[in-house]
Amino acid sequence: MIVSNDLLLVQRIVEHGSLTKAADSLFLTQSALSHQLKDLENRTGLQIFERVNKKLLLTHAGRRIMEGAGSILPQLSRLNEDIHAFKKGKLSSLRISTECYTCYHWLPEVITRLKSRLDQVEISIVAAATQRPLEYLLNGELDLAIVSEKPDHPAIHTTPLFSDNLVAVLPRNHPYTRSKTALTADDFTTEDLLIYDAQGEHTQFSKEFFREVSPKSITRIQLTEAIVEMINAGMGVGIFATWVIAPYLKNRDIVTMPLKTPFKKRTWRAATLSKHHLLVPPFVAAVKEYFK
Repeated sequence: MIVSNDLLLVQRIVEHGSLTKAADSLFLTQSALSHQLKDLENRTGLQIFERVNKKLLLTHAGRRIMEGAGSILPQLSRLNEDIHAFKKGKLSSLRISTECYTCYHWLPEVITRLKSRLDQVEISIVAAATQRPLEYLLNGELDLAIVSEKPDHPAIHTTPLFSDNLVAVLPRNHPYTRSKTALTADDFTTEDLLIYDAQGEHTQFSKEFFREVSPKSITRIQLTEAIVEMINAGMGVGIFATWVIAPYLKNRDIVTMPLKTPFKKRTWRAATLSKHHLLVPPFVAAVKEYFK
């Protein structure tokens, strides 16, 4: 009989590529993990992994177990979250994260809209998932990811939320604000560019926009607020989505300028694994209303 610990065991070995690293992630010794793997193979009567050139590769049976882990473990995680929410008197909980951006100025109003329709709602931000939201989603550590490109994965469902544009963000006293109405990639060759330390659509935009030229320098920073403060202090310029930078324009000495590129427009989507989560439809509706 296969149990959830068996699925987690196989999944971690595949993810980490070695028994030692998999054991560390499960807070086990390598000897204990090897014993559990041997026990699994004895119970199933099947070999789960085979060694090829010092690498652990799944057998046909192992691939089937891994396939089951990919669908069953997220559901178990979701069930545990719901049980925890029920114990706290909540109807349901929703774990969210936004690709690249760490700002959630829009979330309080979205939660207010949700609570006007549903009682006992709990929403939590998984900040660690910002750089790899789809990975967290597939691992069952996230219920909904707001992403800027459509994932190429059959298990992930997406719903369009809103569209935006990327704009340059500069100190208000920057010379460009007096001499230009829009910026090209060439205009950044003399500038220190402050960007997110992230992968995904934002990185793809940078590759397309700076295909032929490069900024004077690039500094990668993980926090939205840190980038904004550095631009405000005249330490560089940035490129932001309009909905992200909007609240900072009110109380910072910074301005936005359009970019001359066909790649500036993007559509943000809600990515989920399950179509049946109670909070996903009302959350998506509330986000759409906010950004409408």
